[in-house]
Amino acid sequence: MRANLPGFEDFLFESDGLEKAVYKTGSGPAVILIHELPGMSLPCIDLGRRLASEGYTVYMPLLFGEPGGYYGLKPALWGCVWREFNLLSSRGESPLSEWMRALARKAHLECGGKGVGAIGMCLTGSFALSMMLEPALIAPVLSQPSLPLLPWKRSEVGISDREWSNAKRRCREEGVPVLGFRFQGDPACPGARFQALREGLGEGFRAVEIPGSKHAVLTYHFKDLTPEDQARVWGELSGFLRRQLRGSV
Repeated sequence: MRANLPGFEDFLFESDGLEKAVYKTGSGPAVILIHELPGMSLPCIDLGRRLASEGYTVYMPLLFGEPGGYYGLKPALWGCVWREFNLLSSRGESPLSEWMRALARKAHLECGGKGVGAIGMCLTGSFALSMMLEPALIAPVLSQPSLPLLPWKRSEVGISDREWSNAKRRCREEGVPVLGFRFQGDPACPGARFQALREGLGEGFRAVEIPGSKHAVLTYHFKDLTPEDQARVWGELSGFLRRQLRGSV
C-alpha cells in the first residue's frame, strides 16, 4: 500500500517494465520534481508545494523509500539504486531515464501547454538533461548535479553520449535553455562539471553559482542562504519556468 501525502494525489506509473509511484499536486503547466539521494524528504515536498502555489502541476516520482522519509547516504548502498541510477558507469544510460521521459510525455498529455519542466537534484541532477530526448521537455533544471561521483571524472556530465549530443543539439538548434545551480565550493558538484556544461551547451546554459560549500541549493540548504541569495535563486528558477512554460517574462 502506498503512503498518503496530504495535498497530493498518487498513482502508479509503469513504462518499459519499470513501475514507480508518482505524487501529483497543483494545476497548470507540468513540472517533474525528482528527489535527491536522501529521498523524497520534507524539504523536497515543501519545494513541490511551493512550485504548485506558483501555478504548476507538480509530479514527484518516488524513486525509493517513503514520502517524507530521510535516508541520508544509505540509498547509495542499495542495489536497486545502483542499477536504476547507473552508478557504475558515467556514460551509460540509466534505466530510469526512459521511464522519466515517458512520465514527461504523460504529464504533457494531461496538462497541455507548451511543454514540461524537470528539476533534477544531486544524483538525479543529470536526469533533466537525459529527459531532453523527449521533445515535450523544454525546461530542464540541474541543481547540484553530482554524477559521476568519481573524482577523476569531475568534468563529465553523467549521461550517455546519445543524451549529451541531443542536449547540445536542442540547445543549439531549438533554443532550449538549461538552468543549473550549485554552491561554488561544493565538492560533489565541482566547478569543472559546470565548465563542461558551459562548453557543451554554450549560451544555452545559465549557471547560478552561490558562495559557500554546502550542497542542496533548492532544499536542505536553501534556508541557509542570505535573503539576497534566496531571492536570487528563487527568482532564477521561477523566471526560467515562467518563460519556458508560460512564454511570459
